[in-house]
Amino acid sequence: MKEMLLQIKNFRQKAKIAKGIYDRKVYAGPWEVQIDITNMCNYNCIGCWCHSPLLGDLAMDAETKKKKLPFPLIKKILKELKEMGTRYIYFTGGGEPFMHPKAIEIIEYAKKQGFMTDMSTNFSLVTKETAERLVKAGMDHMNVSLWAGSPESYAATHPNRKAEDFNKITDMLSHISSLKKRYKKKRPVIHLYNVISTKNYQDFDNMVETAFRTGVNGIDFTPTDVIPGRTDSLMLNRDQANWLANKVEKADALLERLEEKYARKIEFRSRPQFSRRLRNMGIEHGEYDTAVIGKQPCYAGWTFLRILANGNVNSCLKSVRIPIGNIYDDQIKEIWMNKKQQEFRKHTLDYDPKNPYFENMGNEHQKGNGCMLLCDNLGLNLAVHKRLSRFSKAEKKIINIIGKL
Repeated sequence: MKEMLLQIKNFRQKAKIAKGIYDRKVYAGPWEVQIDITNMCNYNCIGCWCHSPLLGDLAMDAETKKKKLPFPLIKKILKELKEMGTRYIYFTGGGEPFMHPKAIEIIEYAKKQGFMTDMSTNFSLVTKETAERLVKAGMDHMNVSLWAGSPESYAATHPNRKAEDFNKITDMLSHISSLKKRYKKKRPVIHLYNVISTKNYQDFDNMVETAFRTGVNGIDFTPTDVIPGRTDSLMLNRDQANWLANKVEKADALLERLEEKYARKIEFRSRPQFSRRLRNMGIEHGEYDTAVIGKQPCYAGWTFLRILANGNVNSCLKSVRIPIGNIYDDQIKEIWMNKKQQEFRKHTLDYDPKNPYFENMGNEHQKGNGCMLLCDNLGLNLAVHKRLSRFSKAEKKIINIIGKL
């Protein structure tokens, strides 16, 4: 019964969002909200937009790094989002979420409110106690930002860490996998997330095997989204990108061998997308998504919001330079319906890459249309576009009825 009610809630929210897109109006809150609960971080990952040592004076300043959202405010936001019908909460930050002193309590509260929960984490601060609380709370999904398949590549991509830290992380991943078996739980579903650069691209086979060895559910890859003039050295050249694309496209043999060795399977998530990005002609100057951006509408204005650790609210993951409001000034529902968000919806649904509006997209140190570089909302956009095109006549009737109600 509980599962059936959840499915009804999910379909109702999707139907309202779909009806809103069809009518160019808003009948529901966003499906997913990403909340940067803190900017504090104990790592300086080599490709990070905020803390990489390669950034020099462009790195996040000490005062900004201290920013975190107070737990009472987060609870207030989650209550408002629940009333708006939001179903999915993604915890992340300009830093490491578990640096927030109330991180695990925030996750537990979100689960009690009925949200599906996800997060990005370097996993370094997860203890055995934290792991047990995550499993018991029903944390739905975790993206563990590992960037390596060996101690050597881990040290190369995490300058303030040592090679042995890789083993500590992978041991804890194995521990949480054993906890799930002990409690007969399927969650959290864990994917190892690897940002690929010149520092680690040759470690591909080891990255895949690490996912099998630690008992996690899958693996995910993306090329480094560079900061011009600072992290360009991390960008694969054409020969390196082609070499890796060949590995990705011919990975079936590797997967079959590891499936037999470990007697289990994993999900290679977004494999076609990663291969396409590697093959993209603009890879030498950091453009990975020119082949797809503009070929379909962007639906982020109906499906997504991001709340930063300073309270700023962004319409998508690339609109950090044009915040639409701040939660210290207005309620999230008011921001969701305001003129700036309406303008975002108009421009993105009628997406024109030449529109000057999109020159504001990208992280704060990038220039030009940041959507073309690497769209972090692309996966959700593609899923929405596919679903909208496949609604049956009966489903469309239901959507219309829900919209009228």
